[in-house]
Amino acid sequence: MRRSTLVRGVAGLGALVCLGALPFWLSEPSSSAGTVEAAESSHRLPLFRWRVGEAHTFHLVWDDLTRVALPMPAPDAKAQELEGVLHLDGELTLQALESRATGTRLRLTLRRLARHEAVLSGQALLPDAAALQAHLPDTASAWLELDARGALQAVRFSEAEPPLFRQFAQTLAAELFPSELRDAASWTTTESTQTGEVAATFAFEPGDGSRLTRRRSRYQSLRAAGAWPVAKQELGSLATFDRDAEGHLVAISQDEVLDALGADGQVLVSRRLRLRLTYQSRQMQPLPPSDEQKWVVRTPSQIAFETDPEQGQLRSQAAGMTVDELLETLEDATSPDAIVGLDVFARRAIAALQLEPKRCQELTRLFLRPGTHPGMRELMLDLLVGAGHPQAQATLRTLLLAPEARAHAGAYVMMVQRAGFVTKPEPEMGVMLNGLLDRARTEHDVPVERATSYALGAWASRLDPESVEARAALRTLESAVADAAGDEARAHALRALGGTAAERLVDVVPPHLRAQSPDVRAAAADALRQAPQELATRLLLDALETEKDRSVQRALLDALNTRSLDAVALEHLRAWVVSGGLAPGEEPALLAVAAQHLEGGTPVFQMLQAIAVRPDLQAPTRARVMALMAQVGAQLGG
Repeated sequence: MRRSTLVRGVAGLGALVCLGALPFWLSEPSSSAGTVEAAESSHRLPLFRWRVGEAHTFHLVWDDLTRVALPMPAPDAKAQELEGVLHLDGELTLQALESRATGTRLRLTLRRLARHEAVLSGQALLPDAAALQAHLPDTASAWLELDARGALQAVRFSEAEPPLFRQFAQTLAAELFPSELRDAASWTTTESTQTGEVAATFAFEPGDGSRLTRRRSRYQSLRAAGAWPVAKQELGSLATFDRDAEGHLVAISQDEVLDALGADGQVLVSRRLRLRLTYQSRQMQPLPPSDEQKWVVRTPSQIAFETDPEQGQLRSQAAGMTVDELLETLEDATSPDAIVGLDVFARRAIAALQLEPKRCQELTRLFLRPGTHPGMRELMLDLLVGAGHPQAQATLRTLLLAPEARAHAGAYVMMVQRAGFVTKPEPEMGVMLNGLLDRARTEHDVPVERATSYALGAWASRLDPESVEARAALRTLESAVADAAGDEARAHALRALGGTAAERLVDVVPPHLRAQSPDVRAAAADALRQAPQELATRLLLDALETEKDRSVQRALLDALNTRSLDAVALEHLRAWVVSGGLAPGEEPALLAVAAQHLEGGTPVFQMLQAIAVRPDLQAPTRARVMALMAQVGAQLGG
């Protein structure tokens, strides 16, 4: 029970931290910058200068207190109050990992925490050294991505870093480095922070370019207040950023006091922050391994609650991409080839859409835009299929039914097939596919009819086989096989039926393994590859016994390559190969099967031997045979 309470406490305090709710006031702060000899500097930016490999160690003092009290809807109900207290006193180290024209990457670590008090509503989260090591280990680190001016753009972590460390490091980074810097004596801007949107004025001290000050004047919105309106707020906030004559960071001091009141005069959010960073030492240190990667990316203002591992994985996959960035990329690209690193883009974009399901419908505008490249429309559908949630499926259906989708007949066939790739399809998808199938048959649109049949089969394979929808789809596709007008139509109908992976396949398909048409026999082999029963494997092996056509043999072997072959099946295959049943030129298809069953021992070795002695074997194929024989021989003891 204590462990579960601690986990909930970490998540709760993390929520407060992410909301910018940290602080605590102590005695009046002494100016850490007073001991620093500020020198006139001819430059303003970058704010601080870094040398790759050089580690700067600072004394960190971080005191936070936040109270959040949200009123209840009922007039007599007591307001919910949450209080978080944090005191950290220790060492913070910043090491420059990269320095380039576009910015700098720093590595942040927290160590030697002489004081580590973290309390959420009376629950101690770091009560002892063991808890400290679990949640804020010395080995944890964050990467800070700064732009060319020294402003913070993002914070990066690996999945190995504990959630509490991620939340603390992200909040610290956002306080220690401004998110916007300008080459001016002073400027006013709106900062987007974890606490909310706040008006801030920056200024370099007159005649003293070594100090930058930031004064926040008013929060335009407060995340901790949620939907409750803030009627009045009192805010006092001052931060100073000091550097030496060479541009190195020597001190940061921040104090902030905030009281936000609701319409009834009650305090909604109360915040007290005192943060001090004071220079201690500087030395060269080895850089981390070059293969170290940190895929969890957060912007300075991003709110992250890490109680859901799946959400953490999606954020890692998105690598900082937002739906806004996704839409901008799609709008600017003339074709998929114009997108640099398309595979990486697609992976990140899918994660972004999974993180913000409601925004999937925003793809509609770009899809329906006149003149959109058909490849771009296909790409948008791929992203929706990858996202896969109900909102993505609803948008996918809308786009497939839109007249604009049919602007290019060939592309539309490919678009329709994508409906079968959704891994967790909804019943509405089957309704749409059946409607498209009926329309295609009425209009005698053979390509769309076949594409829809394939999609319907794949859709049905992901349903409960006993469901009404799965049974109906199976009946539709079985009828298509029986009613097919000609060998080409029957071959396509068999493949679509095979996509259902239904048990009925071993009843419906086998007669077509003996059809007069090679195309139909090959399609029957394809259809059996996903049949769930072991009987399908025996049917494929039996068909090989009498099959002479190369293309059909290839289809049979390709189907066997997807199935598990036991000792009896491997012996069956060996006998066929040794007897000379394999058609010349189809050796690669057999080798693909053998490579999946090298543990099969003697039968596999003997079928490879039979192939090795063929006189007209291509040199690359012979080399492949010899390599596989060596692997099987090693398992057999030479």
